[in-house]
Amino acid sequence: MSATETGTGTGSRPARVRPAPAAGNDWEWAAPAPTAAPPPHAPGPAGPHGAPSPGAGAPHARVPRRRRLLVSLLPLVLLLAVSGCGFLRVYPAARLAPVVAVAVLAPMTLSVLLSGALSRRRATLNPLWPSVLLTVVGWLVTVCATLFRHSGGGLPTPAAMSDAWSALLDAPRAVLTTILPVPGTPALLVLPHAVLWLASFATAELGLRTKGPLLPALPGVVAFGVPVVFGVGGPGPGLVLVGALAACAGLVALTRGRVAPSWRSLAVGLPTVAALAVVAGAVGPYLPGVGAPYDPRHTVTPPITRPMSVSPLDEVAVWMRAGTQPVFTVRTSGGDGGQNYRLAVLDSYDGVTWSSDARLERTGGRVPSQPGVDPGGTQKVVQHFTVDSLPGIWLPAADRPVQVSAPASADLAVDPAGGTLTVGGSALGPDQASVRAGYRYTATSEVPVYDASRLQYAPAADDPAMTELPRTDAAGQPIEAVSTFTRTAAQATAGATFPYEQAVKLADWLRDTYHFDPTALPGHSYRQLEFFLTSGKRGTSEQFAAAFAVMARTLDLPSRVVVGFRQGVPVGGGTYQVRGQDVLAWPEVEFQGIGWVPFYPTPDAASAHGASVAPAGQPKQRQQVDQKITQQPRSATPPRKDGVGGQAAAPGRAGGPPPWLYAPLAVLALAVCYLLRAAWVPWRRRARRRGDPDPGRRVLGAWQQIVDRLTEIGLPPTGAHTAAEVAAFGAERVGGAAGEHLPALAELVNQVGYAGRAPDAAAADAAWRHCDAVERVVVASRPRRERLRRALRPSALLGRR
Repeated sequence: MSATETGTGTGSRPARVRPAPAAGNDWEWAAPAPTAAPPPHAPGPAGPHGAPSPGAGAPHARVPRRRRLLVSLLPLVLLLAVSGCGFLRVYPAARLAPVVAVAVLAPMTLSVLLSGALSRRRATLNPLWPSVLLTVVGWLVTVCATLFRHSGGGLPTPAAMSDAWSALLDAPRAVLTTILPVPGTPALLVLPHAVLWLASFATAELGLRTKGPLLPALPGVVAFGVPVVFGVGGPGPGLVLVGALAACAGLVALTRGRVAPSWRSLAVGLPTVAALAVVAGAVGPYLPGVGAPYDPRHTVTPPITRPMSVSPLDEVAVWMRAGTQPVFTVRTSGGDGGQNYRLAVLDSYDGVTWSSDARLERTGGRVPSQPGVDPGGTQKVVQHFTVDSLPGIWLPAADRPVQVSAPASADLAVDPAGGTLTVGGSALGPDQASVRAGYRYTATSEVPVYDASRLQYAPAADDPAMTELPRTDAAGQPIEAVSTFTRTAAQATAGATFPYEQAVKLADWLRDTYHFDPTALPGHSYRQLEFFLTSGKRGTSEQFAAAFAVMARTLDLPSRVVVGFRQGVPVGGGTYQVRGQDVLAWPEVEFQGIGWVPFYPTPDAASAHGASVAPAGQPKQRQQVDQKITQQPRSATPPRKDGVGGQAAAPGRAGGPPPWLYAPLAVLALAVCYLLRAAWVPWRRRARRRGDPDPGRRVLGAWQQIVDRLTEIGLPPTGAHTAAEVAAFGAERVGGAAGEHLPALAELVNQVGYAGRAPDAAAADAAWRHCDAVERVVVASRPRRERLRRALRPSALLGRR
């Protein structure tokens, strides 16, 4: 019989079904297009008892779809909540949580109410423009009633709206010029409030007005990109949220798919979504380029604030004369005690004054760590300060703090380079020149615990700015004092082999050669330091620290001067009182991979002149490290630690996995994706066929599923078979009840596909029962290895049999 024969004549064979153009070799039993469309409200084909069949266009058939749309909003809310969690890298969790809850739920609820999605009498949703207008008004009312309630009393008055709009425009720059996490002030929280409100509104409208499974998830994904950009370098969750976002997108696709979700689809879909989320979270951190994301802070210049015009090193003599006058009290926990409290870091010297080049940036309390630095170990020290009389705007802390907790009204700022803290706002006294008496704050520091083996052979850091000295005067003539410092430094460090040994010998030489005198005249200019080294030989920690730093720079050791205080005297309950006479200046030297290491060239005030002079302010642990280094035999070359020779690589320089690991991870990710798609394609194809709302198309889908299964056990994969031929092959190879009913099912397929018959739901269900029986026989007759091999073929990956 030719391929053009039809089954319209009496007794003629069923027509051959040609493959659909878009399916390649895959052929579908599809009905031809109807000759005329039914009227908009005409009843569809009658069902078993005369009722309209499903999908016939009855008005009440829209109710389940509307219910599905409303249910699909639940995973969208979860997706928006995950997007809001991305702002945890930017804002404190306690202040961000209510903003996320309001900005996600309020606009979505408003959109549902305004769109008419809850009404069972409406066939279409309300127009969009009222929702847009009322959502904008709702945002103004909400933001004024929550974040800016003090400005407008909870109502969108012109003053409150002006404050909210100005804050929204200024918030991006303010966030980019503030150390993360930023303070949770209304002027900064308005940014996530507006972003999430807009995303929630767009998500709700797309979810209610479109049929795309993933289109409503797009606003939440875009909103997640905002904290990703603004939160570079901030603490909190990072790529873990990407996996959660992928999981939420998978849930959205499951609930908004063409096939209504069932327990079977959820049993397959949810593990697949979870697997994708795990793969995204595990592989994501190791992708090339992830470790160094684009930071928009490099394009924004933060406001430069100079902490004070007068160098605090000039104030050392003033504090010394204050004697026992209290400066602050501190209660510490953790550490081994004996730590000093750093106040200001001075890193610039012009031949007259040591000053600070600090570029202060606002912070919510976090102090960023110095990149590429690992001292070998740290001790956590928590300090609770109460200020008594502290001139200037600096706040003391043990070493470089990592976190500061201060009253919400205080404006904290930090110098990222030096780690020094300053305060402003209500924390300053009436004259704005000193910290208000009674001011309390808590600082948490990670005090370094140095390793002797690493310090001994550590090279000096490559930091030219920290080795600069003025070497010529205004007339361009060489400054003689610089030559004096150079000769003296070379004499003091004679025999030293490595930079750390040079610094230790320089501090020992100053401490053993010169006297501590609290009544010495202040000053640290070239002339005064030259007099101190050659004639006076008496001074305070100001001269000892400044002389060390200048001479260290002549040895190409990056150095700076720190002004702070010693531990003070105990007053009970683990509390110490720090007085004016406890002021101490000390130098620091920068070593590669270790950071800034303090040295203590000032002799203890209670020590007599001689070789056993104790260093003022030196912690016990550090003293033991220096003794271990100076007492052990010295080697002219450092030990071989890297297997090649020379110094061991500096820690922190080669973080992350090795480059060779990227290729195996990429292959593993592709393999997982391949397996997931191979498992998902046949399940999805079968679910779409069985879940079709039209009973006729369900019958044709069941027949196509039977044809696919019979192809696996010998039916030639061609589109030239008639339905009767397929039924005869199936009856022979399958047998049983399913095989006996295949000829009748083939006749029904021909009637549906060519005679225009509209079967009822019972006939469609019966067709799928036959399909289930055929599939069970086929699966049982094929070895597991063969089934796996067939499922993993590229044709299965592309959705073809």
